[in-house]
Amino acid sequence: MKLRKQSGVVLALAALIAIVLSGTTANAQAYRVIHNFQGSSDGWGPVGVPAIAKNGDLFGVTNGGGTYDLGTVFKLTAPRTRGGTWRKTVLYDFPPNHQEYPTSLVIDKDGILYGAGAGPTTRGFIFRLAPPASGDGAWTYDTLYTFKSASDGSGIQGNLVFDAAGDLYGATQLGGDLGCAQDGCGTVFELKRPIKNGGQWRFSVPYTFTGTDGDQPFAGVVFDQKGNLYGTTNYGGIFGYGNAYRVSPPAKKGRPWTEAVLYSFDRGTNMGSSPEGPLLFDGSGNLYGTTGFGGDLNCQAGFGCGVVFELSPLAKNGNPRAYTNLYSFQSGSDGNYPSGAMVFDSTGHLYGITQEGGGGTGYSGIAFKLSPPAQKGDAWTETVLHRFIAPEGAGPAEGITWGKWNDLYGVTYLGGTGCPTQGCGTVFELQP
Repeated sequence: MKLRKQSGVVLALAALIAIVLSGTTANAQAYRVIHNFQGSSDGWGPVGVPAIAKNGDLFGVTNGGGTYDLGTVFKLTAPRTRGGTWRKTVLYDFPPNHQEYPTSLVIDKDGILYGAGAGPTTRGFIFRLAPPASGDGAWTYDTLYTFKSASDGSGIQGNLVFDAAGDLYGATQLGGDLGCAQDGCGTVFELKRPIKNGGQWRFSVPYTFTGTDGDQPFAGVVFDQKGNLYGTTNYGGIFGYGNAYRVSPPAKKGRPWTEAVLYSFDRGTNMGSSPEGPLLFDGSGNLYGTTGFGGDLNCQAGFGCGVVFELSPLAKNGNPRAYTNLYSFQSGSDGNYPSGAMVFDSTGHLYGITQEGGGGTGYSGIAFKLSPPAQKGDAWTETVLHRFIAPEGAGPAEGITWGKWNDLYGVTYLGGTGCPTQGCGTVFELQP
């Protein structure tokens, strides 16, 4: 029987606390830490995928630290030249008002930040942080919505996403239909902009999961060009090991959104199980993602070490989809438990991270590149770009994104040289 998880962050922490901090780093010429969190007012425990501004500046959140030790929003100002020093500023300290512990951050075209959090006495909240009109003044914080009841959902997972109108969408891990499992199976939600300036943002739940259609969406959602939302659930489905799903808006206003299951994962096969990361489109409409388990069932005592997969449309309506296992992780120096956001480069290579593996004692994850075959139908090939090892950084659970100089950026929750023992986390830069 599988245990229900409380959050992706908690799962990662449980594995990381036992890490022995020793060893040496690999591929040092391509990898560097651009900030070591110091704890206290500087923050500790960075989470989420960094948000990158048009000029390359990097924004993110820490789950702890700051004036009240309840989390921060921070900015890393990019240097003028590659290899230079990034300058860190704390933009906001979360105060003890029940809306604390931020978990993710995104940036819109105007440089305004939007994020989510998980206050200890709330089911979650969504906030906005707007830059000053000029100069180095204070950023302006607003809470846009606080999740009020189980039907709203509980525990916002993954990044928020914008639609063409600038409205926000996301997923909650729990809540929704409390007839589904003990705490609900999760929701997909939308937060629409005010009709008039200064008005209230309008919250609704387009879809509530019921178990067989999915349970615990861990990784947020992504849009296609037609306005459909796509994501994964960590549990549920036909076999109980997660789904890839599509949620579609109604053809006529006022009618309900509809869900289609694109694929149900099964731990009993070598095709992957228990996805936690978001889906990613290529230019042809194929979807890509990861599962934390499954794949080579000789790995990790029969549970598998996770896979990278592709879902290709089978029919005109794209439901269901053909599944292809692109790569099965082998643990050891290779890595295991892939999660978080992946990205493509312009030539079709995939980049991502694993939470665990990389080598012997002290290693805690890898950054990898998957290269498509020269001939269709042949195997994709993996290249390990970096093996994470404390004290430089430990546990890159959230994924990576493109940023300044076309380098890759991400965070590690632990590691770094800023705090004793396990470290307070880092922000890293990786030249692919």
